[in-house]
Amino acid sequence: MGLQYRKAKVTLTYREEKPEVYKLRQLTYPQVKFGQLVNECSQSCGVNPAQTRAVIDALVNRLVLYMGLGHGVKMGDFGSFKPVFTSKTVKNLEDLDGDEALKTVKVKKVMFFPGKAFKDMVDDLALESAGEALDVKE
Repeated sequence: MGLQYRKAKVTLTYREEKPEVYKLRQLTYPQVKFGQLVNECSQSCGVNPAQTRAVIDALVNRLVLYMGLGHGVKMGDFGSFKPVFTSKTVKNLEDLDGDEALKTVKVKKVMFFPGKAFKDMVDDLALESAGEALDVKE
């Protein structure tokens, strides 16, 4: 099974003329909880859950440490994580001096760049209809 969708008639309420358009809407499912994932990983590799959790916690700790220092982190076929920011433009170079420069930063975030395992999964991901159309207002 892959991603499931329904056809949806969408009323664009934010537009003055409130047009009706059609699109595919993805069905969503509950997230897999971390504990369940740890238990499944520990069973699949023959390590107890406490050890598996300790390794994952240490990995996250190291990711945070290195990205906090500005490094990107590559994790094989899983992919890469990279800390990035975007900033506003200014008209004068002097506007980027001192603390004023930091006020131009709009967003700080971590980007994820999928590796081969995720790219292959997305390429092979099936899309399936889940039934009748829905009426939705946006």
